[in-house]
This record gives sequence, structure tokens and C-alpha cells, in this order.
Amino acid sequence: MWDEQIARAFEQKRKAGEDNGSFWDNPVNVDRYVRRLQKDDRGRVQQQLASMDIPPESSVLDIGAGPGTLSVPLALSGSPVTVVEPSGPMIRGMEAYRSLTNAPSVRIIQKTWEEASLREIGRHDVVIASLSLMMGNIRACIEKMDDCAVSAVHLFWFLLPPSLSRGNSELWPLLHGEPYNFEPTADVLWNVLYQMGIYANLTVESRNTGQAYASVQEMRQDYYTRLLVKTDEQKGIIDRYLEERAVKTDKGFALPGVSKTAHIWWEK
Repeated sequence: MWDEQIARAFEQKRKAGEDNGSFWDNPVNVDRYVRRLQKDDRGRVQQQLASMDIPPESSVLDIGAGPGTLSVPLALSGSPVTVVEPSGPMIRGMEAYRSLTNAPSVRIIQKTWEEASLREIGRHDVVIASLSLMMGNIRACIEKMDDCAVSAVHLFWFLLPPSLSRGNSELWPLLHGEPYNFEPTADVLWNVLYQMGIYANLTVESRNTGQAYASVQEMRQDYYTRLLVKTDEQKGIIDRYLEERAVKTDKGFALPGVSKTAHIWWEK
């Protein structure tokens, strides 16, 4: 079920003009993400780190590390960190974030999780994959994570489709003429683990607001990019949608909505 849903999601975006990595290879998107991380998300990140309760100086493998959301604070806390991250712009964002915070260097493997070999990855006390599980052949990917972990594996994934994806369910048919194919959610992931004989723990984090944007124009541009719009008519559809729903917050502009993220983990 997981692999089929991932394949449908990738194929739909490919037909609309996006390859699997193009969004996060766009420096504009990465810069927006890094600025949001530095301004707005530190409290959420600290809560996420506290939930894992990683012992001091534990070696950590961060899969799909992005701009160092977790790996930079972990390096600052004294953990030796290795990251697997395929996006060059994300890696440059991570290095900028690390430099800004004076964090120690992290070991970087610039590959997808599927491409990286066990030999080059090595074994680590703790393995993390946070909102980075857009992977097919999920059984093999999880087996590899488990093989790399000495003590524990921590996965973070959407229990409900993220707020922007719920927007996609309304906007995608208007823009592209077909229903939107959601990524599989954490209930499927937990059952994958159960079928593999991994009886994992699960807790849920809820948030009551969607992503914050500094301006309406920044919000529009993000939606244009994520929804693969190409024409002025498509942009007009998104503009009207956002005008009807966007609200002003103390951090800028956002669309109302509840997000629920699952923290799934097991100890070896």
C-alpha cells in the first residue's frame, strides 16, 4: 500500500512537470525554508529533540537532513552527526546554519537513502528520519535504517496529510484536472513496521496553524511552485483561494488548519 501510494504521488507530479528532487533543488525554496527554521521553528525543534531523549555524545545518523533542522542542534549538543541528504542547496543551507550557530562540522553523504551504501553510512547509536520518508520500497529502506542503528530508530511522519496537501485536494483538480494523490500517512507506516515484526511506539504532535509566510506574495509563490503552475490562469486560481482563506498572524500569514505528526520509534 505504501509503495503504491508513493508511486502514484511521484507519477502525478512527474506528469505535471516535477521530477522527484526538483522542489528541494530550487535555492529559492531552500532559502525560504531555512529562514522559517531560523525565525519560527526553534521551539518545535527543541520539542522534537526532547521527545527522542538522545543520550549525550551518542552518534546520530540523520536521513534527509534538509538544512540541518535536527543535525545542527545535535552537533551543538556534542553528538557526532552523519547526514544523508541528496540536495546540494539543502547542504549549502545546512552549512550556512551550522556556521551561524558555530556548530561542529557534520559528516555529509550527498546521496538519496536508497543510493547510499551500508559501508559508507556505517552504524550509529541513533538513526533519525524526520519528514523525509518519500521513499518507495519502504521495507528495504526501513531494514537498512534498522541495520544502521545500534540503539534506536526515530521516524517522524504525517498522521494526517500536511495542511498544504489538504489545500492540494481542493486546488489540484482545478489546476490539473484530476484528484490529488496524497502521500501515504503514518498509520500505513506503523503497520508496515508491524508486518516486519517491529512493534514500535507512537506518539502524536498536533499544531493548530499551517506554515507561516512573511507576506502574501511569499505565500503565493510557494503555492505556485509546489502546485506546479505554469499559466496566469492557474496563478489566478491560487490567488483567489488564498485571498479567501489566508489569515494574518503574529508571524505573518498562514492558512488555518490542524496538523498532526506521528513520532514512531523503537529501541534495538
